[in-house]
Amino acid sequence: MTRVLFDAAHNQVAGNADWIVDSHMPDPSPATPSSETTWNGGISSWGFDLVQTGRYTLAQLPPANHLGWGTGGPGDLQHFDVFISDEPEANFTAAEQQALMSFLSAGGGVFLISDHSGAVRCGGCVEAWRVINDFLENGASNDFGVKVDGNDVGASGLTGSAVTGPLSGHFTNGPFGATTALVYHSGSTVSTVAGHGAPEIIFSASVGGMMAASERSAGGRLVVMGDSSPADDGSCQCSATLENGWHESTDRQSILNATAWLAHDGS
Repeated sequence: MTRVLFDAAHNQVAGNADWIVDSHMPDPSPATPSSETTWNGGISSWGFDLVQTGRYTLAQLPPANHLGWGTGGPGDLQHFDVFISDEPEANFTAAEQQALMSFLSAGGGVFLISDHSGAVRCGGCVEAWRVINDFLENGASNDFGVKVDGNDVGASGLTGSAVTGPLSGHFTNGPFGATTALVYHSGSTVSTVAGHGAPEIIFSASVGGMMAASERSAGGRLVVMGDSSPADDGSCQCSATLENGWHESTDRQSILNATAWLAHDGS
């Protein structure tokens, strides 16, 4: 059984944000959802589709908790296979960055989702693209060769196409079905860093990359997506109006296949 930890501890529920699976933490309730709307978070459909396979179990890292490695508690990454952080708007501490790198060095998978420049959900929040780049540049020392560009593209919708490459087949023809496109509604492009052989743009539009993947020699895998709207399911207990990106184009299959790749599920 693949164990997935969704992040709710880095301002995912600050202000009008709701980038969580369910308000019950650390375990969504009920444990076995009957439909996409059983859980009440803005990305509950993502969690529902994973659980429905019978191959995944989910937990969330509650606010005021921290990631660790061998530390015990809800954020101990030793108990998980994949870590997902959708629009983190609080920096990962130095200890958390070290825990993430230990997790990746042990073969874990990390999915980081950004948003466009200027997208902040509270007065004390940090733009998600800055949080993600802080980890990629400082915690990971650019080892993954991926970065978020920190711009704002696709305000009225932007469709990117799959890019042919060594990794792309895992995303376009993965265990969750065929996928050809990814749609943004205001996000940031993602890029590869010169001098690194591992990173690859998976979906790209005329303005730049939209999803990127990278793998360390030790087996740890990273996916970075520049917009949260493809994962939004249009429902939340928040004041924001979310896009129902989950059911737009092939966003659902793209994100689920990316999760499966991170989990070494069929790849």
